[in-house]
Amino acid sequence: MKKTIMLSLFIVITAGIIWCSWGFVWSGQNQPASTAGTSGWQGNRLIAHAFGGVNGASYTNSYEAFITNYNRGYRLFEVDLVQTTDRELVARHDWSDRLQPDLAAHRGQNVTTLQFANSLIMGRFHPLTLPDILQLMQQYPDFDLIVDTKAGSKEQIQQQFTHLVNEAHRTDPALLNRIIPEIFSPEMYDTVMGIYPFPNKMYSLYKTGASAESIVEFVRDKHLTAVAMPVYRVYLNPNLVPALNKFGVKSYVHTVNRRPVMQILDRFGVHGFYTDQEESPEELMLADVPSGHVDFPGYMSSGWASIRNIVMKVRNNGYK
Repeated sequence: MKKTIMLSLFIVITAGIIWCSWGFVWSGQNQPASTAGTSGWQGNRLIAHAFGGVNGASYTNSYEAFITNYNRGYRLFEVDLVQTTDRELVARHDWSDRLQPDLAAHRGQNVTTLQFANSLIMGRFHPLTLPDILQLMQQYPDFDLIVDTKAGSKEQIQQQFTHLVNEAHRTDPALLNRIIPEIFSPEMYDTVMGIYPFPNKMYSLYKTGASAESIVEFVRDKHLTAVAMPVYRVYLNPNLVPALNKFGVKSYVHTVNRRPVMQILDRFGVHGFYTDQEESPEELMLADVPSGHVDFPGYMSSGWASIRNIVMKVRNNGYK
């Protein structure tokens, strides 16, 4: 009993500290009108996370995941990109053993592009390199691609985005209009835009502890039209999403795999969701909650899951 009380107090205090440190966004009558534009890709409310769930698996970033979810009706995809030792970009979330067990001995320290390409994801899905992905973009010209690079340093960001832009130019420069980089900081924004002025980009919050006020100021000043955030930031900054909405900035939340949670977050003003759920976008967005009804168990479940995510974020340094 004492342990339960102490844990509850810890969670409440932790949430309170984070809430206070991230702050509120002032929402008075004199805010300037929206300066953000609109883009066709934001008409999609659901994003196939890591190319989407496939045969009970997630985080695969695989060919099968893309084809399966394209056929389900997804037209907005997210892919994770990491570098091999020969500085090529490949679609993989991280170098954990579960994704390509036969490469476990390398631990991501000396994996070449050839080794990566010859190793099945989870023993059953085909991996994709950046040229493979660009070919899919040519073959299927009606989808857009959000790119989550795992670069940490400015040097890595420069290497990865220079390589990405060069590969796209070799394939078809027009593809860059459909590539949407996730931007993790104002510094990264300057670096990426100095390499190529991507017309579409997304400010992603899962690596930052920036205050709500600074987030709104940044997207307003840079005329960004979309922000991605973990679920818990919606709860801990309940007026962040409404403040972004006032500037015409769409909020996408990750990763949400339950329809009731989507319905609750929709009530907070959230526009869209990254998901691993193996259903079509139409199926996931059906059956809206009747007016005046809130799925309380779903709300509590997603709320506690969000608080647990805070602890996991500290442990894992921003796993998405």
